[in-house]
Amino acid sequence: MQKTDIAIIGASAAGLAAAFTLKMRSPETKIVLFRKATRSPVPCGIPYIYGTLKDVAKDLIPDDPFLSMGLDIKVAEVMEIDTKNYVLTFNGNEKLQYGKLLLATGSIPIIPPIEGINLENVFAIKKEPEHLDIINQKVKEAKDIVVIGGGFIGVEMAEQIAKLKGDNANITIVEMLPHCLMAALEEEFCIRAEEELMKLNIKIKTNSQVSRLEGNGKVEKVILSGGESIDADLVILGVGAAPNVALAEKSGIPCDKRAGIEVDEYMKTKIDDVYAAGDCASKFSFITKKPCGIRLASVAAYEAVIAANNMLGNKVKNRGALGAFSTKIGDVAIGATGVTQRGCEIEKIEFVKGEFVGPDKHPPTLPNTFKEMKTILLFNKKDKKVIGGHVLGGDTAAEMANIISTAIQAGLTVEDLSFMQVATHPLLTGSPIAYHIIRAAQDAYFKF
Repeated sequence: MQKTDIAIIGASAAGLAAAFTLKMRSPETKIVLFRKATRSPVPCGIPYIYGTLKDVAKDLIPDDPFLSMGLDIKVAEVMEIDTKNYVLTFNGNEKLQYGKLLLATGSIPIIPPIEGINLENVFAIKKEPEHLDIINQKVKEAKDIVVIGGGFIGVEMAEQIAKLKGDNANITIVEMLPHCLMAALEEEFCIRAEEELMKLNIKIKTNSQVSRLEGNGKVEKVILSGGESIDADLVILGVGAAPNVALAEKSGIPCDKRAGIEVDEYMKTKIDDVYAAGDCASKFSFITKKPCGIRLASVAAYEAVIAANNMLGNKVKNRGALGAFSTKIGDVAIGATGVTQRGCEIEKIEFVKGEFVGPDKHPPTLPNTFKEMKTILLFNKKDKKVIGGHVLGGDTAAEMANIISTAIQAGLTVEDLSFMQVATHPLLTGSPIAYHIIRAAQDAYFKF
């Protein structure tokens, strides 16, 4: 029987981040990584296959850096885990004995239970190159395209398809919430994102649900619950993802189909020497400490590094999923982290808001300056700690959100951010006397 020190099932963000960490910290450790797909796509790059890259091959994570570290990658599906005897079964009847196991099986797209969902040319987004290739060809052929779901995957897919096809496509987003991206962004930023989508001639149907899909073999129409009919020869499903727990469930590893594989603060399951990380693992909020459904590649990588350290005998705790998001719609970049004002109201968190609007370069007459970049900061009224941050403007918006994310994790207060020291440069940042995070924090400082 083949043997390994550590087996990893799954080769997306969590699996690869864990493998890299394990090899960096313990080069002599033997690691076997399993993946079902022939190659691993860059998860967040998938929408950009269709409008920017125009080729699935340009969105693949290279194997060479991992192979050069001594990682054994097996393209195979693990069918069974014998957790008592520490044995995996794959490729029919091949077996591998492991010392420790990491489940990084990721998530599966949610398929809504609506009539007609099994018609041809209705696609969920799977992290499989061959599947993504099929969608790429269908996108090129389609004229009337409906994207169901106005979260990040739905919005980015619609934006990229619009960029590819220009006026040669009729694209509609159907979203059940009052605005696209509303689960993660401040409402005013959602509205701005929708404005950018509409500039690309994308139609947006919010506060809307799909009743059924119609067609003779292939999809032809999307019928909304109010009775409205939308022509569609291609439908993209972007309504979210659920933890992929099928293998864990089959193997007797405690899990919940909605919440994920049960893990403790060390990413350990309830089975000896079995860990889980990424989309397949249960989550709790960094802010509220309540269970949450934040599933991001960045969270997966964070959890995987924790799991890898603990598999090597360290004691590193997971402090919870914060959720730091970024996207770019048209020419507008948006970064967000922590809670929104709407989230504070739902969780009954009293907050103080600070905001600032100013150019992202100085002087603002410099080329490509985003003249009205906006930053919103939210602070807990009780302890003055920053709990949310939202930035809309030029390409630096994402990295500014990362600064705020770090501040939240460090427990920094309104005073800390009001008096922070930063690097500034005319071509790269706002002015040192009008740096967005500092000025937004100062705006809140005087409200306490």
